[in-house]
Amino acid sequence: MTLTMQPYQYMKINEIVYNLVHQYQSVNDLSTVAALQELAAEEIHETVPGDYPEIDQLLTNIMDRRLRHRATEKMVQELKPFVTPFVAPNKKQIAQVFRKTKKLTLPDLTLVDWRDYTFFAWNDIATQRKYILYYEDEQLLGLVGDVSSPVVKGYCAICHHEENVSMFLALNKRRGDGRYTKKGNYICVDSLQCNRNLHERAYFDEFVTTIKKQ
Repeated sequence: MTLTMQPYQYMKINEIVYNLVHQYQSVNDLSTVAALQELAAEEIHETVPGDYPEIDQLLTNIMDRRLRHRATEKMVQELKPFVTPFVAPNKKQIAQVFRKTKKLTLPDLTLVDWRDYTFFAWNDIATQRKYILYYEDEQLLGLVGDVSSPVVKGYCAICHHEENVSMFLALNKRRGDGRYTKKGNYICVDSLQCNRNLHERAYFDEFVTTIKKQ
């Protein structure tokens, strides 16, 4: 089988390896090191089930307790060609998703490495809004919401990590009476960092479901 993985799986492997190497620098007991190595191997296999020579090679490499972060960063990056990227939308597709927004300001999409994204989002500082793009059953969908200031240190409802967050409030139309309600939660200000912290697609899906619930 040919190895393929989603961005969130790649990000999780990166964190597993980082944590293992961090432990190498503080743990001297060989039996404890062996236990940490076994746990890391189990977590990587759970993240990407199946037998793949690329994963086996990574596991072989990271069992060297003399490793430091710079070396392992290169090892993990060797897996990046196997990441299935977020399908890059064009400007017309994005405008269609956010068709109710009259003046949509887009980031420079040519600078984006789509392999880093489970979802794609950006902040419009002028309007204090955040735009979120994601795929559901291969259909490009979006969320738009107001973002509050100031930024605070807190728990992100998407990636489940502690980061610099702000309140994201989306306007939803209620069924029946046609009224609008606002729903939201605290999420990362930096959406690229949020994607790097996101290790389960289900976390993002739960956030979307909560925001869109009527």
